[in-house]
Amino acid sequence: MSYNSIRLPQDLPIYYKNFFPVKPFTKWLKYGLSYSDYFNRREFAFILPEDVHIRYRSYNDEHSFFKALTSTNPEKLDIGAIYNHEPVNNKRHTDYQAVERELVFDIDLTDYDPIRNCCKEATVCPKCWKFMVLAVKILDFQLEDMFDFKARMWVFSGRRGVHCWVGDKKARMLNNSARSAIATRLNLFKKNGQVEVTEGRQKLTRVPPFVMDAFKVALKDGIFEEMVYEQGWLDDEKFFTDFPQASESFLAQMKSLLGKFETPKERWHLLRALFDDDYRQNLSDKDGLIDESQSIQGRDRYFLMHFVLQRCYPRLDVNVSTGTNHLLKSPFCIHPKTGNVAVPLNVEQISEFDVSKCPRIDRVVGELESLLAGRENDENEDSKNRKFLAYKHGTLAPYVENLEKFAYLASIS
Repeated sequence: MSYNSIRLPQDLPIYYKNFFPVKPFTKWLKYGLSYSDYFNRREFAFILPEDVHIRYRSYNDEHSFFKALTSTNPEKLDIGAIYNHEPVNNKRHTDYQAVERELVFDIDLTDYDPIRNCCKEATVCPKCWKFMVLAVKILDFQLEDMFDFKARMWVFSGRRGVHCWVGDKKARMLNNSARSAIATRLNLFKKNGQVEVTEGRQKLTRVPPFVMDAFKVALKDGIFEEMVYEQGWLDDEKFFTDFPQASESFLAQMKSLLGKFETPKERWHLLRALFDDDYRQNLSDKDGLIDESQSIQGRDRYFLMHFVLQRCYPRLDVNVSTGTNHLLKSPFCIHPKTGNVAVPLNVEQISEFDVSKCPRIDRVVGELESLLAGRENDENEDSKNRKFLAYKHGTLAPYVENLEKFAYLASIS
């Protein structure tokens, strides 16, 4: 059953008071420093009904932040930059400016609509969640391999996308030019909506190592192969139009070869054998495919790489990443339309995440009575005397652990 947004005003106060993980949340945003050295210069924005934005909020400590959160009960909470002065006093300073910010990335499933055949727009199903799975796996690998970023937190947006927060100190200190350079380098999609997998003077021979790595990550666990069948990408010849730089002779050759096979599984095997060196080397019976692959020259030999990355490479909203003062939805805030909690994800288990079973605010607050009852029945007196943290129990507990692991890494990176 879908969430009834009429419930939101009654659910939010209970949620913020009992389930918002304020202690690990503020610990993350302190980065191992004192409140006065860092946290109190962080901008928060509260979004209220009718899309009313209250910006430039800042707080001296965990208590003042939690008090404001539970008295305002915003429909949405955004996190901004660290400024050179406390944001609440921004009008007092003529030199007020953002000085630090996590490097952030935003990937929205609607950007995959041109090649997503199972759903469209805001609808998300287990089949199209696989687009997010591969985008996260690819970008997460690149952020560590290319830039040695260690503290990376991936958060489900609550509806149809994911956000990444890179918390390493060197990432937070980047200026806008450096952020733009990183985002531009990672973005393979050009103005025509096509990925560019090769580079160089003639753009014929060189595939950058990070592009080759992305291709290998995409094919590693068999998820992309599942998508090929589920999305029907090899059921007809439309996929040829996604490779506009292909020569006519190559397209004729491919149509002839693929025409010999009826099933998508057979066609996929052919494509892998022709264009994937690692796959072809592991075949016990080459069926003459090596000769066919050797006859494919120039950019045509990157047909499979283009086919794969056109469909699963991260489609980044570059503008989100380039600006230091950009606001981004906070982890553990609520999506007002779906009621879903924006939960931090475990990258190692992201393929197991079920959007339809994501923690939802009405279900979360519905756990409170049973959690309190369980505490009363606890025979351990020490447990009863400690402050009860509902977010440490029930549905949200594993996602809070994901935040805590990230906060620890961010404090030492």
